[in-house]
Amino acid sequence: MASRAGEERSGAIHGKAILMMALCAVLISPHAAQAQTRGVDIRMRESEAPGAKVTGTVRLYSHSKALVVGIDQYRDPAWQKLRNAVRDARVVAEELKRLGFEVTLKTDLASGELQQSLKEFFAVQGKDPEARLLFWYAGHGDTVDGEGYLIPADAPARAHSNFLVKALPMRDFGSLVRLARAKHVLSVFDSCFAGTVFEARAGAAPAAITKKTIQPVRQFITAGDEKQLVSDNGSFRELFLRALKGEEKADFNDDGYVTGEELGLFLSQRMSALTSAAQTPRWGRLLDVRYDKGDFV
Repeated sequence: MASRAGEERSGAIHGKAILMMALCAVLISPHAAQAQTRGVDIRMRESEAPGAKVTGTVRLYSHSKALVVGIDQYRDPAWQKLRNAVRDARVVAEELKRLGFEVTLKTDLASGELQQSLKEFFAVQGKDPEARLLFWYAGHGDTVDGEGYLIPADAPARAHSNFLVKALPMRDFGSLVRLARAKHVLSVFDSCFAGTVFEARAGAAPAAITKKTIQPVRQFITAGDEKQLVSDNGSFRELFLRALKGEEKADFNDDGYVTGEELGLFLSQRMSALTSAAQTPRWGRLLDVRYDKGDFV
């Protein structure tokens, strides 16, 4: 059974199946210090070609909001208690606050609490069309008959009749992100599962920021692929934060910004190299023509 495993010692890697997700959202700005709640100014280019002329500056976001969830304390022994999911969530929350995000941090959520938190985040906090939303999840995931699931703290074993009652299917998550009126939504999963809500992207360098970038999008990034072994030692979280801080180069087209596409490509390449291809993050956009054209900045 795929699960996010705890660490026996620092640096130990345990198995967990990665849930493939398909959220279309725009990724985080490379120079995140500019990502303030008062808005983010973006330099627009006349085309997607490298070195294209800058045509002007656009205020892209009015607010930046994040929901960060970490689950360690699983009640059923079928799901191993984790050591780093809550810690990673807290570290991510603090960095996002520093970058100007309004952050809601939730830990060890039961099924009803997880679903309610997601509904409030996407439907209520996401009601502003000019805001950008970022969701981070660290905890167990699982795959049943090709469908990915997020595993809340009170979920029973997958063989139990109540598993499908408590676990959150990724297809339902795809419906939840559609509740948001915000143009750009990015969901990042440091977890294991597989799914079909998003279309995985190829490894080409992302295009420059143009008018196309500001169109609606729901983007997803997962820490690995289905049936892979995923580390619970914080390495995925560390690379994510290093990209946001500019400590590693994630701005592939050198336009001064890190988009969701670039963040997905960066995490895929770096985690693959770090784990000798044992863990290959996936990223993509929601399979919905209304939310598959823009990019999170």
